Amino acid sequence: MAPQADARSIFVAFKKSYDEKTSPRLKICDAFITFFLLNALLLFAYCVLVGSFPFNAYLGGLFANLGMLIFTVSLRMQAAPANTPQFQGISIENSFCDYSLCAVLLLFTSVHFMG
Repeated sequence: MAPQADARSIFVAFKKSYDEKTSPRLKICDAFITFFLLNALLLFAYCVLVGSFPFNAYLGGLFANLGMLIFTVSLRMQAAPANTPQFQGISIENSFCDYSLCAVLLLFTSVHFMG
């Protein structure tokens, strides 16, 4: 019974620290990261269980999800206050503009790839 209590206390401490120290902006990024990860896993599970008949559509959807996941992780890294020294001279607005531009380019590429 002790390992469960330890795991629960670790989870509670992590959640408390996350809620106290993480800004709402980073929580939104984390929600997007979770969404894209779960969406990619769901798409992969669908491919395994049902099949990937329109393979271009499967690859386009999977690459779009993984690409947005990577872009969002990059945006979160640039927006985190702990990483400010590594991204000197890059404002959050500039990072979000880059994120938006990359998202639009990824969308056009995915739609073009799906045919």
